[in-house]
Amino acid sequence: MSRVFSLVTLAAALAILALGIWKCTCSAGDGDAFGYVSQSAMLAKGELRIEQQFQRSMPWPYAEWSFAPAGYRPAADDRGFIVPTYPPGLPLVMAAFRRVAGAGAVFFVVPLMGALCVLMTGALGRRVHSPLAGVIAALVLASSPSFLFQLMQPLSDVPAAAWWTIALTLALHDSAGASLASGAAASMAILTRPNLVPLAGAIGVFLLWQAVRADPCARAAAVRRVVLFAAGAVPGGVAIGALQNYLYGSPLRSGYEEFSALFAWANAAPNLKQYPRWLIATQTPIVCLALAAPWFPRIRRGGLPLAWVAVVFFCYLFYVPFGADDWSYLRFLLPAYPALIVLSVASALELIDRVTARERVRLAASIAVFASLLAWQGREALHRGVFSQHEVEQRYEDVGRYVTDFTPSNAVFITGLHAGSIRYYAGRLTIRFDWVGERRLDQVVEVMREKGYHPYIALEEGEEAGFRERFVKMSDLARLDWPPAAQRSQPIRVRIYDPLDRARAAQGASIRTAEIAVRRRR
Repeated sequence: MSRVFSLVTLAAALAILALGIWKCTCSAGDGDAFGYVSQSAMLAKGELRIEQQFQRSMPWPYAEWSFAPAGYRPAADDRGFIVPTYPPGLPLVMAAFRRVAGAGAVFFVVPLMGALCVLMTGALGRRVHSPLAGVIAALVLASSPSFLFQLMQPLSDVPAAAWWTIALTLALHDSAGASLASGAAASMAILTRPNLVPLAGAIGVFLLWQAVRADPCARAAAVRRVVLFAAGAVPGGVAIGALQNYLYGSPLRSGYEEFSALFAWANAAPNLKQYPRWLIATQTPIVCLALAAPWFPRIRRGGLPLAWVAVVFFCYLFYVPFGADDWSYLRFLLPAYPALIVLSVASALELIDRVTARERVRLAASIAVFASLLAWQGREALHRGVFSQHEVEQRYEDVGRYVTDFTPSNAVFITGLHAGSIRYYAGRLTIRFDWVGERRLDQVVEVMREKGYHPYIALEEGEEAGFRERFVKMSDLARLDWPPAAQRSQPIRVRIYDPLDRARAAQGASIRTAEIAVRRRR
């Protein structure tokens, strides 16, 4: 039976890989996706920053920030460069795939890491409780709405969960090689999500406690495991510190906002209200059974997985809270999901065992309970639009391809969400309007024309109101009261305006609006 369970776990991992590749967004859109994908292109060429000396001569305030698309910021030591804001773990793996199989291969990384996370969740369940717990936990993770939602996007949440789950699972094996490999996985996890470095500390404390409690004859081997784990984990911490010092001016400073802007004591109350509610709404109350794990003797070494979950929650307890209905931010907690699911599944199996002593009845009851859970999670994922993300995200590539084909090479785009994707797909310069002062829109347009550029304005329907409100008091261009040069209508409208067309329209000229083609994926 154990062999059957292993095969089912492997099948679930392969299904996740196939699903992730089939339904992935495959788009360098918005801020995060563009940031990771474009950073991988830089790393593949051996570069760590982008030179933009021209921005030094721009006359408006915060010009260097306006020329930095989301996912980038001006370099700390030189105004002529921009640097990525995201940690390098995921882009490094993407860069390796890019070098071997081309640019499109970067979108396979997250599905592959998702499959690995499912496999390691099964291994963690077997280690903590039983082969049955392992296969059920793997299936529960594979059907989790939050996990599936992130599986489809080229972001670091699933890879961070995978690396940390590998580190946790290997730490529970009593061998020197496993401890070294656990440390190496922790290094990759630190490079991927540095703020979760306390998880490496949790493993270190666990291994040290094992050494303290070991019999004298086994203590040397236990101490060796502590040293080997540290040997594997420390390089990741040193590397991320050195990189942050080079890019941002301090080993303790990340590419994000200052610590005080992201973390505050006052954030605990809304986060304590939101995260548990989102978690139960997407995973059902069965996850609460993880808290009962310490009372079941058959759940082996459950203290570390439970502490693991607590550490992840604590790392985000004081983090800036998000909208009350924005359940997708459960992605921050994904590194806790495998341990949380394993403990809740193991506790549920223990409760079922106490209801009946007959093995076949227990197995049937377990299958019935968890089959219902899997079906519910699948329906919830479908209801929350998990499998249709690629249709929405495709707009970034479509707009970028249009810009490549139908705008001049000297085009520059004043934009928001598309600042990164237009750069990535079309190689055109972009200016973020949120970094342009309220009185500066006309100045930006005129300066760019004087420097030989053809300015355009590219906005999504949800951005137009904010754009008007920001600039309309000082600029007639902000009215957007002339026909766009091009638009993509569905499912989210994106419009591209040529400011020169406003004068033509005022003189009675007919402005033709081109429809941006929606490219269907094969």
